[in-house]
Amino acid sequence: MRTDVATQQWKNSSVYALLKSKALLIALYFLIFIFGIAYGSGYKFYNGYRILQVALLFTLGFWALYQRQFIVSKVELLFFAFIALGSLFWDNALFIVTDLLLAYLLYKGFQALIYNALITKAVVLGSFVLFLMLPVGLFDYINSGLYRSDWYPLAWNIRIYNSYLFILSIFATWFYISTVKYRNIYLVFLFLALLAILLDAGRSAALAYTVFMVMVGICNRQVWRPLLVVYALAFCTYVGMSYTASLSVDSASSALQIARTTTSLRYDLWLHALECWLQSPLVGCGFYQLDNYEQFAAHPHNLMLQVLSETGLIGFGFLAFILFSILRHIDWRAQNSYFVLAALVAIGVDSSLSGVHIYPITQLALLWLLVFLLKNPEFAHAEHFNQSEHNTSTSNRYLSAAVMLVLAVMFCYLVINTSIFLTDMPSTPPRFWGYGYHLL
Repeated sequence: MRTDVATQQWKNSSVYALLKSKALLIALYFLIFIFGIAYGSGYKFYNGYRILQVALLFTLGFWALYQRQFIVSKVELLFFAFIALGSLFWDNALFIVTDLLLAYLLYKGFQALIYNALITKAVVLGSFVLFLMLPVGLFDYINSGLYRSDWYPLAWNIRIYNSYLFILSIFATWFYISTVKYRNIYLVFLFLALLAILLDAGRSAALAYTVFMVMVGICNRQVWRPLLVVYALAFCTYVGMSYTASLSVDSASSALQIARTTTSLRYDLWLHALECWLQSPLVGCGFYQLDNYEQFAAHPHNLMLQVLSETGLIGFGFLAFILFSILRHIDWRAQNSYFVLAALVAIGVDSSLSGVHIYPITQLALLWLLVFLLKNPEFAHAEHFNQSEHNTSTSNRYLSAAVMLVLAVMFCYLVINTSIFLTDMPSTPPRFWGYGYHLL
């Protein structure tokens, strides 16, 4: 009897619930990233994180399939039909098909996940590890007059870290607003995150961070002063560091890089994307960058334009349908709806100017952010997004299992037949793999 009571108490405990939580997989993935655990160097660890991402998403998918919560809807069948149709017209169709199927796995991952505040706090607090070597980087910057971002655990594209820190800053802001004890530690994280973004000259992330802070400060008068102080302190620290570094060398390299005039050819990328879309407005032109890889990046640095140019009005329609469905079910009259609006607008700003939606780390960070914004019980609309249906249809269960098996076979084929860890592969702008212009 006592054993049964103890067992029941254990099953009712928060620790048991945490260990059973599928969100723990997300936390483990982020902790691997935070501590810089990777296989190889260069694009090799990029590909390693991509494989881990796909494995995590399939784990969530098969888990939902086992619990009979994986349902293939009519809209999803139309999505698959569109992929089959588009592959007949797209340039370099394998690139687009792979990206769209990965997006589908992310969508099903969102359906399978349940928000967990404790795990999110652990990820935010664990992310302080990213700043352990920041003092060394600042010391080197002041002495040499040349800023280097090699203080991060891994030699990623710094825009990955910038977008990750920006997304984590949204979580930190929420915990500062909603937490009573030790809340100031989240202000420290906000300060360090913005300082790192400014040092890296991450303009899109800095702009998104600014938009988010302004909107939250306007809507929540109780926190605008501390948020303003943190923002001003980070910016003044950045200016002071840059000025001090400029005294050590007579070079323009120590100027305020955040204010540089270059646009990273974004206007050219956007214009080229629109020109490509006009050639095939309905289904898009596919992965057109492959034919111009010496002149253009692997994506146009704008999510909307990328979807429109590569998949046309039909593909853009699916994205618009998802966005409309999200916005329609949010209770904008609720007390905390301002926070959801500020976060969504800020993410829109970043994804319109950068490639936050490209990388495996930031894709999962965005996924968990959407789980937080839409499935957090502290928001009134969470009841709608947390609804889970059991697949009672035998035919749909077989269809769901077939879909997962086909996707698993396809992605296994990509992993097996792609030279993901060879040293002689050329380094090109990333897409699905680190060498973005080569898929097989």
